[in-house]
Amino acid sequence: MSAFVSRRVPRLAALAALVALAACAGSRRWPRLSTQRFPGPMAAGVDPLPPGREREFARGPEEVRVVRHADPVLIRPAGLSSAYPLTFYDKERRLNAGSWIYSKPGGRVETIWGDSSSIVMFGQGSGVIGSPSRGEPAFVFLEIERCTLDLRRRDQVELLGGALLTAESGPFVIERVREDVLRVRNQSRAQAEVAFRDRVFQLDPGQAIDLPLLSLGGRPFAPDPGTQRIAGAGLPIDVQGRVEVLEHPQGVRLRAGGEHEIAGQGVRVRLGEGEEVVFAGLAPAPAAAEPEPPAGDSTAPAGEAGSAAGEAGTGPDEPAVTPPASDGPEEGAGEGPPGDDPGRGRA
Repeated sequence: MSAFVSRRVPRLAALAALVALAACAGSRRWPRLSTQRFPGPMAAGVDPLPPGREREFARGPEEVRVVRHADPVLIRPAGLSSAYPLTFYDKERRLNAGSWIYSKPGGRVETIWGDSSSIVMFGQGSGVIGSPSRGEPAFVFLEIERCTLDLRRRDQVELLGGALLTAESGPFVIERVREDVLRVRNQSRAQAEVAFRDRVFQLDPGQAIDLPLLSLGGRPFAPDPGTQRIAGAGLPIDVQGRVEVLEHPQGVRLRAGGEHEIAGQGVRVRLGEGEEVVFAGLAPAPAAAEPEPPAGDSTAPAGEAGSAAGEAGTGPDEPAVTPPASDGPEEGAGEGPPGDDPGRGRA
């Protein structure tokens, strides 16, 4: 009997401890225990996630044809939140504006508009089909390794970084030559425009331009209405406020007369009243000095060299001006090195 009671006592003690613990948990004096791991589950609707980029490009009325030339290529039609690949038996699709196109390493995909304009992306690249009817570019590049662009009408294409390419011809070759440099080459027979921040560059046939991929982007922007633009020193200078423009032989000289701001050549300057700043362009390359002839080896007769030095008024410490060598002996030159006179040795 005693052995049976001794076996029941630990069980009763454990049961009593659980009851006491439950009572403490139910009372107001002790906090309720939870077996959930820390931190707790996410509360729905408390901190919503930010909207994705699919809201920036809504579905538009324009329609294009996308053709896969080499795997792998993925598309994301307008309105969908995920992309899917184009398989070998389904390599062509029609997509509306607002759709996304992806080309993975080794892939090649072509986008064709109704007027035969086309963009071919090679390797790693992605972009979004724009809607010109809403004022958007025809195509927006988000990633690019190399592509060819051929436009049949005057359209705009947003390059990587935000710069705008406007043209109505082709082809144009666009490639990322470095991590922070995008090169645009005009291989067409017509002129194109590249708008980069506050400048518009004219790209003639056969020319190429390297655009830096800045952290602030290269999207074109117009200066403020109260900004005065001064052309000089190779690049435009934007001036706001009370600034006096003065002449300078190498560029533009500006004098501050009050509250102002000067922006040009990649810098912003604010001066005290009466202070000046000079924006100078690149200095011309120095002219290459002509090599001096070795001593005793003059290309002209001694008499002529001496007369030239006398006319120039040079002194003994100044180098004499040596005239260029003639193709043959001059008439009347009686002195010269032996063997140069064709009449020497005659009777």
